[in-house]
Amino acid sequence: MATNNNGNLLDSAGEVAIDAVWGNMPPQPNDVRTTLLDLTLGDHINLESGWGGYPQFIAGSTGADVVGSTDYVQVSDVRGFTTALAEDALRDNGLTVTTATAAANSKTNITRINATSATVAVVYATSADTNYPVGTKVQIFAGTAAAESPVAVPAALVGSWTVTASASGNITISGTGFSVADTTGINATGTLAGLAGTIKTQSIAGGAATTAVGAAVTITPWATAS
Repeated sequence: MATNNNGNLLDSAGEVAIDAVWGNMPPQPNDVRTTLLDLTLGDHINLESGWGGYPQFIAGSTGADVVGSTDYVQVSDVRGFTTALAEDALRDNGLTVTTATAAANSKTNITRINATSATVAVVYATSADTNYPVGTKVQIFAGTAAAESPVAVPAALVGSWTVTASASGNITISGTGFSVADTTGINATGTLAGLAGTIKTQSIAGGAATTAVGAAVTITPWATAS
């Protein structure tokens, strides 16, 4: 059988193939509990809606993620994904996906880089925290060092990174390959931009568990940096 970009098998209609995976033993969410299942974990959202009333089980009964007869789904956070992977992930959620025109992606001048460990660095650039949201991916481009300070961005920092935190005028990137000795406290020339072809924003936030099956979601990727 063919697969999509997430590796899920597709049926003859191009939809994700569904198997009877439970065999003779149904899932047992144990309704003798004082708190509901955490709908952000595993298959809990399906258990709550599909097995409402367990162990008696009343077919179609309302679970924690349904209102009346309307089923709701959890939305994947696809920021930082490539467009193809993001589309597949959201369609696997049962949503209708539209990919918007790529967002403008002007390079921003880097003013300073400060590595706090071998895997975490803080990058300073005007409006970096608002231009590059947490969860998205950025590209760092090397600059040309002058005879005096500032110096060029260290080669170990040139490349693509995931934004893991932000504060006023800076973002935190996480990855491997750079060292504190290379970057701590230096000034740096170079530029910063969103990683072209990866998702900048999505119209329904990731993790939402109150989105109807078939709801429309729009994703916006970064354009090529200019």
